[in-house]
Amino acid sequence: MAIRFPVPNQGLLLSLLIWSLTYTTLATLSTPQHDDTLHIPDIHYLTTLLSPSAQLLLPTDPNFNTTLDRWSTSPLNAPRPSLLILPTTESDISHAIRYANSHDLPFLATSGGHGMNEYLSDLQSGVVIHLRNMTKFELASSVDQGGTVAVLGGGLLSHQVVEGLWREGKQTVMGMCGCVSYSGPALGGGHGTLQGRYGLIADQMVSARVVLGNGRVVVASEEENKDLFWALRGAGHNFGVVSEFTVRVHDVEENRRNWAWERFVFGRERLEELYTLANEMMEDQPELVNVFSSWRILEELDPTQPMIVFIVFYNGPMEASREYTHPIHDIGPVDYRSGITELPGIDEVLDIGANEPQCQSQGTVLMRGVYVDRYEIDALRHLFDLLSDMLATEPALANSRCVLEGYSVQGVQAVPSDSTAFAHRDKKLLFALIVGHRVVGNSTLDRDAERWSKTLETAAVGSAERRVYVNYALGDESLQAIYGYEPWRLQRLRALKRKYDPNNRFKFFAPILRGVIDGIMATETQT
Repeated sequence: MAIRFPVPNQGLLLSLLIWSLTYTTLATLSTPQHDDTLHIPDIHYLTTLLSPSAQLLLPTDPNFNTTLDRWSTSPLNAPRPSLLILPTTESDISHAIRYANSHDLPFLATSGGHGMNEYLSDLQSGVVIHLRNMTKFELASSVDQGGTVAVLGGGLLSHQVVEGLWREGKQTVMGMCGCVSYSGPALGGGHGTLQGRYGLIADQMVSARVVLGNGRVVVASEEENKDLFWALRGAGHNFGVVSEFTVRVHDVEENRRNWAWERFVFGRERLEELYTLANEMMEDQPELVNVFSSWRILEELDPTQPMIVFIVFYNGPMEASREYTHPIHDIGPVDYRSGITELPGIDEVLDIGANEPQCQSQGTVLMRGVYVDRYEIDALRHLFDLLSDMLATEPALANSRCVLEGYSVQGVQAVPSDSTAFAHRDKKLLFALIVGHRVVGNSTLDRDAERWSKTLETAAVGSAERRVYVNYALGDESLQAIYGYEPWRLQRLRALKRKYDPNNRFKFFAPILRGVIDGIMATETQT
């Protein structure tokens, strides 16, 4: 059975990575569809509440699974809803939440489908509110902000925002991956290409329209519900469904339109020399330079062992980039490529554009993201050797990789640490550890992937204090590792949960409160 309303655009948005999350992280499996026997009560009444362009899908609808397609299709981190609601208005979201509450159904909002938090799998036989049709995109003048702001619907994908702004000669901080949502990364802080100049994605937020767990709509900003606004920027997945963001945008300077990129490939024997140099270069990394490493198999060079792919993005001409990177050239790469692109093309250079294979459903994917202060050479060697051993002994995990994200941090660190819920402004590097396979329904491989994922993370952290990027959190991390070790941070977040989500309705992605019984919230002592 399916109950569907006409939607102006029936095309399905494609999904990704690397690097979400998150609130936009729900979708169902590409494994055999489960037999859903849950009775969905009063569904015809629900149709009378929603706007004419809204859409309802049940698991028996042929479009159910494809609409919910997600980057990881593993039962380890995928929910199994019984009803999918595609709103087109903010009122639709409110009605969907009130409907779920009135029938004691769990719910979760999604748009991009790229988060891999294992709490997602706790949603069984509930409601998914899929925001893919909430794609408002407007530019407006703002006297308060001294220029132009963008009003963005909660269902927009990153590439839609980047491309839409670029056409107007504008830009804002966005993640490197085009197929993830805008909202997911933003609610977790959000790293991005321009963060060295402007700060995190969340730092661009001027206000947000938020549908709370009781269906009530509030505005969060520095003037209204200021405490909620603080929480949204770093822990936002716990507090509501953002139907609309207002964000700062910046002019594209004519002499900064181009991004030079250089892609170096090295064998494992160059690791120590390369990352010793990378530490030196990081000390005075310009604000518009980003450095990325990817340790992965390159079939054309070595089909069995990982190589080191080292990419430098420089916001300027190639001549200036090569002056900056000449010490890397001196190490002697086994392969080298370079080119010029603009901001909307950076994701394609990284092979994570919206239409790239890496942005499509990948089977089982487990990702962990840990922060470090510098490249610890001995730890890197240990991590690389472990990855090599895993790929040699587990050929089914050949799609796995380690990604080392080296954004510029000047703009991030210029924002006071206590001004948002994001707790890791002092960190310079983010390691994304991705383990996965494409064998559907193989629980043995899933367990192997889990084991290797944890092993790689332990090696990456080494003796340092564990610090985790919430958008890459898998689910077994401590709350302090995700939301900060300063006691006041979790105390404040828990107090705000009592105020804005007292029944803990938003608990399926990196939840602040881990456990709720019969509507009674978990105690503050839980970590």
